[in-house]
Parts: sequence; C-alpha cells; structure tokens
Amino acid sequence: MSVWFRGLAKVFPICAIFASVVLANTDPSAMEASAPDTSFRVKMEHSLMFIGTILPHRSLRNSESLHDWPFFAFASPLGWNSSLKMEKDVGSLVTVKGMTGLGLTLFGVGLRADATVALLRLLELGVEGSVGSAVNFGSYATFMGVYDPDKQEFSPDLFLTEFSYGVKYHAGMTLPLMLVLPKSEWTRILLRPTAELTYSAYTGAEDGEVWKAGSGNYVNGYHYRWGGTLMYMLPFKHVPMAMFAANVSGFLHESDFDAVYKPYDPTFKTITLTPMLSIKFDDKWGGMLMGNFSRDRKYRHYHFETGTELSQERIGTEWGLKAVMMTLSRKF
Repeated sequence: MSVWFRGLAKVFPICAIFASVVLANTDPSAMEASAPDTSFRVKMEHSLMFIGTILPHRSLRNSESLHDWPFFAFASPLGWNSSLKMEKDVGSLVTVKGMTGLGLTLFGVGLRADATVALLRLLELGVEGSVGSAVNFGSYATFMGVYDPDKQEFSPDLFLTEFSYGVKYHAGMTLPLMLVLPKSEWTRILLRPTAELTYSAYTGAEDGEVWKAGSGNYVNGYHYRWGGTLMYMLPFKHVPMAMFAANVSGFLHESDFDAVYKPYDPTFKTITLTPMLSIKFDDKWGGMLMGNFSRDRKYRHYHFETGTELSQERIGTEWGLKAVMMTLSRKF
C-alpha cells in the first residue's frame, strides 16, 4: 500500500502539469485561427481524472518491499477538477483571461485563481495565486508536514490545520511553425516556450525548513521552471496530437535552505523530457499517454531508506526513465 501511495505521489506533479494544463490549452479545435470576438465568454468545466502508471526499477530501488522488482504497475482514480474560465477581447490585439479552479485529489484540496493577458493570441503574461492542504495516510505515506533532519523524516500535520500558498508569475508564447511549412494536414506544428517563477510558502514551516503539502519538497522561497513544448497536430480523430516537452526546474536561492541541506545540493537543476500522445474517445472522454525521463541527483549511496533523500549527499547526476503513465478524464 505504501508503494502505491508513494508511486502516485511521484507521478502526480507530472500529471498535474501536463495532463491538465497542456491538454486544457492545446485542444486542437482551439488552435484553429478565428476572428476576434468582442463578446464576454464564460465557460464552466468539470472533469474526473484517472491514472494508470508503470514505475520502473529506478523509481523502486529504495522501496522496502519492491526494491528487487523490475517494475510495478497500478491504476487509480486521481481527482476531480472544477474551473470557471472567462475571456474578454479588448480590441483586435489583446485578450484578457481569468480562471478560478478547485481541485480535489487523493492527496487533498487546492484552490487557485489566474489572470492572464494575451497579445495577438501568441504571447501570454499572467499571475496565479493558490492555496491548498493535504491528507496524510498514517504510516503509509506523509503528504503534508515539515522535514526533521535529525529524525530524517517528515513530521505530519493534520489536514486543514496547515496550508501551502503561493504566487506564480508565468509567460508563454505560441509559435505557429506551420506558417513557414508547406500547407498540409501533416504540417500543423506549434512550438510553445514557457517560463514560470513561483513563490511558495507553508503556514507550518519556518524559513529554511523543508516541507511538503501534496507532493514534492519545497521551502519558503522561489522556484522556477522554464522550457518548451513542441505540439504536432495529427489528422486522426482519436489521436489528435503528439507532443514533446523539455523543461528545467529548480530552486532559485540556496540561502532559502538551512545549512544542513547543503550536501543535498538544494539548487540542483532537474531536467525533464516528456513525450506525450493525446487521445480523444469522444467529446466527453479523453486522455494522454506519456513517459517521463529526467536528469536527477546522483547520491553517494545508491540505496537508502525511503524518506531520507533530503539527508543524502549528491555526488553527480543520473538520467533515466521515471514513469510511464496513461491518464483518462471525463468531462461534465
């Protein structure tokens, strides 16, 4: 059971970033050129998401029970998302967008609100605020709490007694490469570079302490992600798009961490490469098949107890496959 929870925690950030954000903003039907509309548009969306995952040995090698397994597969409901989206064209050049969203997952609950300004539907600048709280599952898995470097474990906090919150500044461009390619149903290609700078904090943590609230380890401070996604729109009804994303992420300042974490190399730059294939069954059901390759920290000890990664010493880098995932979503 603990392997299932920890495995789901490993892949949840990937799904949250790509399955919900990328799919929501790269629907092939929405990519078609259209004349500006000066009307005020409002859309309410609800979706239920499921996930199937294969974890390779690289993600299992520090598991208490599965460290000798070549892979481990599981499937599960992932969560419910509701969002209210609004758009308003200001003249023919500028579009103002707003979004509020509620997410309920196996790990907890999150609220977010976003405001974005789009120029010529090609350049976007925006800011997003978020707040959330997570659920712990006893001795199986801890998803919210502050790390104790002496005990080498997270001290769990009760759901809704503490909260994570943050502000994200984001920018993106949509480059229609099809404009410089021969016109064909096989040459509809877009490139979308993006950059994000996020300030995150936790009500139960002092500055310098490492905490988590859902998945991933954070400190009170800034972290970033930048990269791009190549989108290839396919002329197939049920497989409308193939994508390849490359991103670099990390924490901005080592000084945001207590000195005890220096061997861990807090500002290490993680590189992720994610090929994706979107699937559309009908107007309600859709999904995505994706693999996650990454460059991560290489530690002095190849095997160590689960939960003690923050106390390890980085000696280099290593590349490998982290997970293969299939997500399904049902819109309401």
